[in-house]
Amino acid sequence: MIRPFARSALALGLAGAFAAFCPAFAADKSWEFEVVNKGNSPVIEFRTQEEGEWSENWVSNRIEPGDKVTLDFETDEGKCTVRTQIRFIDGTYFDADVDYCKANLLEIFPDTLVWKAAE
Repeated sequence: MIRPFARSALALGLAGAFAAFCPAFAADKSWEFEVVNKGNSPVIEFRTQEEGEWSENWVSNRIEPGDKVTLDFETDEGKCTVRTQIRFIDGTYFDADVDYCKANLLEIFPDTLVWKAAE
């Protein structure tokens, strides 16, 4: 027979092991943010830069004017301020620094990116 204290300790140990090996059930710690296209042209690329190299394109479909999408680094580790590049369907593009530790909303305009922190 397992004593109540031992039962509680066993349950906590199993819960901790489960959380460690099943990230979907662990505490949600990541840089998740929404992106809104406030411009007149579809966005076809969203890239971030690390150590001088641009990432692969984060968006698989276009972000049409007025559309909102949710993106996620799937981590909360690394440098907070990340250079971010936006490319439109007409070939124009720009890049800007974003503090992803604070940003939860990015608004894309024709020639600039505005990020907003949670209020």
